[in-house]
Amino acid sequence: MIFGQLNELKFYKGISQGLDAAIEAIENGSYKNGVLGKNEIDGDNVFFNLQECKTKILEECFFECHKKYIDIHVVIEGEEGIGYSLKDSLKEKSEFNEESDFGVLEGVEEYRMNMTKDNFLVVFPDEPHMPLIAKNNEPTELKKVVFKIKY
Repeated sequence: MIFGQLNELKFYKGISQGLDAAIEAIENGSYKNGVLGKNEIDGDNVFFNLQECKTKILEECFFECHKKYIDIHVVIEGEEGIGYSLKDSLKEKSEFNEESDFGVLEGVEEYRMNMTKDNFLVVFPDEPHMPLIAKNNEPTELKKVVFKIKY
C-alpha cells in the first residue's frame, strides 16, 4: 500500500508498464473527463472506473480485496476515508469472486487514510481496504476514480 500526495506519484514510475500508464493518465488529468463507469486505457490491463456516489457511515462500510488488480484511488471532488487492516486480523465474509476479482472481509478498521483531491492511494492485491468512509460519520457526495492495473 502506498499513500501520498499526487505530486509524489512520479516517484513510482518504472515499476511496471501498467502502473506507468495509470500514472500518466493521473498526471495529465485525462481521467477527469472520463464517463461514469469503466474507461479503458489498455483494455482490461489498465482502466479506471469513474464513480459519483455518497460516502457512508462507518457501520455501512466493509473491507474489500482483490487478487488480479492493483487499485489506485484518486478523489476528484469531495473527500473520503479509506480504512486499512492487516489481512490476518480480518475474516472472509463471503467467498472470493474470481470473475469480478472481489472479496469481502469483516473486522475492525486499524488505520485510516483521509483522501482529498490532493492524495492518492495504491492498493496491491490481497491488501484489504475499506473505501467510502464519511468524514465525521456525516455522508457527503463524492466523485472519484479507481484505476485498475492488472497484476
